[in-house]
Amino acid sequence: MTSNTTSAADKLGANKGSNAIPQDNPSVISSAGAIGKQFNPDGTIGQIGEKIGGPLSSQGAIGSQFDASKNDIAGHVERTVDGPRNPAGSSTQ
Repeated sequence: MTSNTTSAADKLGANKGSNAIPQDNPSVISSAGAIGKQFNPDGTIGQIGEKIGGPLSSQGAIGSQFDASKNDIAGHVERTVDGPRNPAGSSTQ
């Protein structure tokens, strides 16, 4: 993803008014939230990709997009909601 989308996600996440749930009680779509954690490799949905393997595994071309600690799709969501694995303003590249 481009630095423009990273910057936009940082700005949204840094605006505490846009984060309805504080860091100590993460957003439901962050990697630690009720929905987001299901996409982690050990979550309900993530386990399916791990069992299928190939591009759907956590190391594959598709599955790796759901790693919230990176700057891919899930990483941008994580920054936007100021989640624990890739908080707004972090320099993870």
